[in-house]
Amino acid sequence: MGAKRLRIGFTLVELLVVIAIIGILVGLLLPAVQAAREAARRTQCVNHLKQVSLAMHTYHDTFNSFPAMGSRMITAPGRQWHYYSWAMMILPYVEQKNLYDPLVSAAQNNGLPSPWSNWANWNRDLPPYMCPSDIPPPDRSKAPALLNYKACVGDDYLQNHLTPRDSTMPGVENRGIFQPERWIAMAYIKDGTSNTVMLGEMVVGGQPGAIPGGVALNMQTPSPAGCLARIDPINPKMLTPPVQDSSRPVGGRAWYGLPNFSGFCTMIAPNGPSCLYSLDGAEFMGAASSRHPGGANVSMADGSVRFISQTIDTGNAAALDVPSPGNRPSPWGVWGALGSCSGSESIQTP
Repeated sequence: MGAKRLRIGFTLVELLVVIAIIGILVGLLLPAVQAAREAARRTQCVNHLKQVSLAMHTYHDTFNSFPAMGSRMITAPGRQWHYYSWAMMILPYVEQKNLYDPLVSAAQNNGLPSPWSNWANWNRDLPPYMCPSDIPPPDRSKAPALLNYKACVGDDYLQNHLTPRDSTMPGVENRGIFQPERWIAMAYIKDGTSNTVMLGEMVVGGQPGAIPGGVALNMQTPSPAGCLARIDPINPKMLTPPVQDSSRPVGGRAWYGLPNFSGFCTMIAPNGPSCLYSLDGAEFMGAASSRHPGGANVSMADGSVRFISQTIDTGNAAALDVPSPGNRPSPWGVWGALGSCSGSESIQTP
């Protein structure tokens, strides 16, 4: 009787079955892996926001006020001026003194280069200012320094780019903590530091017309409803033209101190559309936004970080903004009230 021949290896059918089982297991595990990665990125994002908030408080302890959204400084070589953002002013307090010192030296000598120049000190991303959940803009040549955390101008649209000494509207003051050329102390926040938004996330990457991340231009109706009307009815993830192209991505220049690059307002719920009055950097109805599902992180004036749902109450979207609204209660619900620092509302975060 001959010896039995041993079979070594697997048949083709067996191999296909094993591969199919592995594919199914990978398909089941991949969402869990992606969720775990996003959870880690979100935790890091919150930590960065806390670090920036602490820097704001350290600045306040040093100078007895929060920084202005933008500080007007002379530029070189034309001896013109630009607004330089709060993100530049707090650099020593986010462990970036090595970057801050050359800026001070330049300002004290011939003047700072324009925030739009290609100066090497402008062309760098700083980890504390970036949320790892976001994606960079497609054209980084126009976005040399990203800023995912923006200063809150309050529930303001018509005046949020003006200064208190602006010749067209002298004495005008934003409803939020931050405004160009205005430095306020903690005592100015009458609604309570735990009830007032100081900083918030904003997406800076993606397509120019995407929601979030894009900006609709020529929004000259001073109400959230006017901006919400710019949502494309065919594709609700996009804005209707005209939109800001990749030459001026929102949040792409951390050192420019006007709202469309370093601020946001609390008139439209997180992850909603953002709109700009015109291309020249005037009034900006910028919505807080993030890549986290369901909302965006904000820090309050007391330094605490909260997650704000995109379903938060936003009141009457058709209500019109008015010049110099004063201390009226916000018409834009809980979200609007949380943005104002002295609006006579003591509404807490949900």
